[in-house]
Amino acid sequence: MFICTDFNGNPTVVFSFELHVAPQQNFGLSNILCLLQQIIPIINWETTTFSTPELALLVFFSVAFFPTLLLPSSPSMWVAGMTFGYGYGFLLIIVAITAGISLPFCIGTLFLHRIEGWFDKYPKQAYILRAAGEGNWLHQFRSVALIRISPFPYILYNYCAVATHVKYGPYLLGSLAGMVPEIFVTLYT
Repeated sequence: MFICTDFNGNPTVVFSFELHVAPQQNFGLSNILCLLQQIIPIINWETTTFSTPELALLVFFSVAFFPTLLLPSSPSMWVAGMTFGYGYGFLLIIVAITAGISLPFCIGTLFLHRIEGWFDKYPKQAYILRAAGEGNWLHQFRSVALIRISPFPYILYNYCAVATHVKYGPYLLGSLAGMVPEIFVTLYT
């Protein structure tokens, strides 16, 4: 049984389950323990400490800047879903993600030659990414949307998109279209 407490020592979240772990499932167990011991207490602290406008700013900046620093922003999306609901939470997350995918795209232009060098060094792995920058606007839009839906780590793609020579318009709109399903799932969680 796991009991997470707030800073006053009051129990906030209680989980009870049996652990039957095979050796190949240790990674899943460590994720559960991290969630229970670190992420849930932080979420509880955020929701009880900050007012609603402060929480909106905190969620916005964490969703916008964490991907730039190669950090996941899903816990902040959970807070948006719990605090603001689907409608306002979705709008807040979409605006924040727009900033969060635009900033690495702009920063990636500074490292364009290094990223292209990595693509040249690993041509088989970079083939799919290079295909996103080929073709007309609609082809680029569809390619970016499919990359966002796929299990490819989109935080890395934010920086690599510049080296594929995809234009900013299809990159932005394709990213938003491809990330909408993930946003709804994350808000619901």
